[in-house]
Amino acid sequence: MMLKENLYKNALSIIEEIYNESKYNKDVDLYRSYDIINATNDAQMTSKEWLVDNLAPFLNKKYLEFPLRDVLIQGAWYGVTGMLLREHIGNNHTKIWNVDSDPLCEKYGKMLQRNNPSLENNSFHTDDAIEYYFDRADSYQLIINTSCEHMEQEDIDLILGSKPINTIACFQSNNYHDEPEHINTHNNVEEFAASLNLARVFWSGTLKPSKDYERYMVIGI
Repeated sequence: MMLKENLYKNALSIIEEIYNESKYNKDVDLYRSYDIINATNDAQMTSKEWLVDNLAPFLNKKYLEFPLRDVLIQGAWYGVTGMLLREHIGNNHTKIWNVDSDPLCEKYGKMLQRNNPSLENNSFHTDDAIEYYFDRADSYQLIINTSCEHMEQEDIDLILGSKPINTIACFQSNNYHDEPEHINTHNNVEEFAASLNLARVFWSGTLKPSKDYERYMVIGI
């Protein structure tokens, strides 16, 4: 079964499970069903495929000092980015660490990966993304962060300023200024790239997943 087909099948199964449980447990959060739908909708899948398609050309010995052994995805949500990335790098010895502070992201992320043996090296961890990073900062050859708009700039500076020089960073933000939870938005990709202060930018670009906002991505070291 293709990854996407399996992903959507598992998403429907999770939504059914949440609904059935809610009939007997008043504490079940039905909003989580919408969250699962949102995580796998067309806009989200387009955004994540855009990330992987543009990142993949840099995951080789021309750009990496060491073979790609460990990938950290900060604020990984339900791990869909890691699943799509696995399609590109294959089921090899590379480990993809999905980290999110929401414990249900770990629970449902694992469920979204069910019946897909190729994802056995995609793991989930409930933790603060910054603290988890500093526990193993020297281990990663690639750091992905698709939610810089939710982070203080000083925390982003701390991560990028402390990473090994040849560790590739793939970071995203947006210009969705009206969202209350977005505390660190930017007006264009050039402004976002400048805020990251990378030693070398391999690639930068803009995606417009909806009429409401643009998404910016920068890849570099």
